[in-house]
Amino acid sequence: MKKSMSVFLSLVFALICVSGLAAGSDMKLKDFTVKTIDGKDFTLSEVLKDHDLVIINLWATWCPPCKMEFPFLQEAWSKNKDRVAVIALSVEPTDTEAKLRSYAGAVGLTFPIANAGSTGLDSFAASGIPTTVLVDREGNVASVEIGAKVSAQEFQDLFAQYLPEESSHHPFSIKQAFIRRGDGERSGFHP
Repeated sequence: MKKSMSVFLSLVFALICVSGLAAGSDMKLKDFTVKTIDGKDFTLSEVLKDHDLVIINLWATWCPPCKMEFPFLQEAWSKNKDRVAVIALSVEPTDTEAKLRSYAGAVGLTFPIANAGSTGLDSFAASGIPTTVLVDREGNVASVEIGAKVSAQEFQDLFAQYLPEESSHHPFSIKQAFIRRGDGERSGFHP
């Protein structure tokens, strides 16, 4: 009985936390590094230097909805990979590197994949998987969404909600490079 109550309270707490995050927050995500199935290190803070958003997809190889949404995530990421980074983190402890590599090959995934291991990120998946965690350029959790996306457009729409109009990789935008003079002609360089 005590164990059931403890589990229930933990789930309620997780739902409250996730519900608050789903609406957006300034919760800074702790930096983490994982070794991906291709042997590379994926470090959140390093990836954010080159991307406006990081999508952390929490999943497991035994999860049918996860497998269903992966082609859509792959397609959306392929169209946005210059501004959006993706890391798919399995929350299943028995999903070994070899198992993940085989799964990625069978499903046709090319974005980074790893096991969540000791990152602590599996707590975001307490209410279910797949779970999509969006991290903004400053390392804040911008959104947490539970459940599978059923189209690439759903991912595209999600990205669009959090991507700035102009890429923040440049100190000025292309639109700011030229100003219009009173006579309508473009003139000069204007940062």
